[in-house]
Amino acid sequence: MKAYMPQDRNAPRELQQRMARAAISKELGPERLATLHRQIPVLDLAAVFGSIVAFALLAWQLAVRELADPLWWIALFVQGNLVVVMSIINHDVFVHRKFLPVPVRWVVSSILVAPAMLRGSLYESRHLTHHRALGTKDDTETLNLGINTVFRRAVYATPALLVFRALFYRGLVVASNDKPAFGGVRRAVWERNTRYSLIVLALASLAFNWQLLIVGYLLPLLVIGPLVNTMRIVLEHFDLEPRNPFWVGTFYRCGPLTKLMYWWGAGDCHIVHHFYPTVPFYRMNAALRLIVPILRREGVYEHRSLLPLLRDWFMASRGHWSVPAEVSSMPPKSS
Repeated sequence: MKAYMPQDRNAPRELQQRMARAAISKELGPERLATLHRQIPVLDLAAVFGSIVAFALLAWQLAVRELADPLWWIALFVQGNLVVVMSIINHDVFVHRKFLPVPVRWVVSSILVAPAMLRGSLYESRHLTHHRALGTKDDTETLNLGINTVFRRAVYATPALLVFRALFYRGLVVASNDKPAFGGVRRAVWERNTRYSLIVLALASLAFNWQLLIVGYLLPLLVIGPLVNTMRIVLEHFDLEPRNPFWVGTFYRCGPLTKLMYWWGAGDCHIVHHFYPTVPFYRMNAALRLIVPILRREGVYEHRSLLPLLRDWFMASRGHWSVPAEVSSMPPKSS
């Protein structure tokens, strides 16, 4: 039996998604859902502080190794990817699951997103709005709709992304008068002090070994970060079908490598995340086993290869929040 009733397709998008979540929850049952949401604090701590330690160690390896060393090139890619992963860990552990008490949470959150040049409170506010308003005019990711030409998509995968992000977020900070929506002035003070402390630490590292900052951080941020971030955009919401409330993102079947690269947060994992944002990353494989069959049954198009997705993106053959050409004319499955 199909969980989704065709007569509900004219309902507001947010209501449709609630209905889809309710249908999935009914099918899974409260016991399974409780198990999927059970947290293991030691794994959360390992992810948070392990990623910070890994960032420092990789910066050191990039600073002391020679370019002729194959391990240097591996470290370059991993470090650039880790910048994105640290933000995803923050998004899972702190934004959605509110792990650790304040103000410790605010401080550690600021540290995790600092390499990506983000602000924890601003990101949290915008991201939670994205969840509430997914695919609507109020979605905070509507800016991705403007990345709609071959040129723009190519440029967005270069260091120009960092310039755009810096200017964009600077405008948001000015507009908000630096008062976070979550935590108020008190959080703003903690985040500002954390940010200044990290800047001082980074500048001090120049006296010890200038390559720690330049080669160990800025180079992978500029060279690898934009490419990894572009893939993240493609694997999150390149696909979006307003006629099907189960099709809330790119249903790409992630393998072990893509799961690790995006910390169980992209492709099929990201669709599950939009229905159940507080399922921890270490429960995602179990969640996929339960929910993926429902997505397939409900007519969500499953990508088995990354290459066609990247081709569609970089050739600008379709827009963000769209569906592949081969299925764009097919109606959603009905009961």
